[in-house]
Amino acid sequence: MIIGRDYLLKKPAGPSAPKLFLDTKVVPFAVNVAGGLEVALDRASVRTGIRPSVILAGVTGVLSFALLRLLRNRNRMDDRSY
Repeated sequence: MIIGRDYLLKKPAGPSAPKLFLDTKVVPFAVNVAGGLEVALDRASVRTGIRPSVILAGVTGVLSFALLRLLRNRNRMDDRSY
C-alpha cells in the first residue's frame, strides 16, 4: 500500500455511530452509577462506623449467596420437570 503526499492533510471522517453512542451515552451513565454507588457506600460507612471494604465484602457475599441459591433452586425445578 502506498501512502500519498496529502495523506496527513486529509481530515478523518470522525467516529462511527456506535462509538459515538458509547462515548456519549453508555460511558457517562456507567460512571454516574459507579459514582452514586461510591457515595452510598461512603455514607453507609460513616453512619455505621464500619469500613467501606467490610461493607462491600459483606454485600458481595450476600449477593453471591443469593445468586447461588437462586441457580440451585432453578436447577432443582428443571430436574423435577422430567
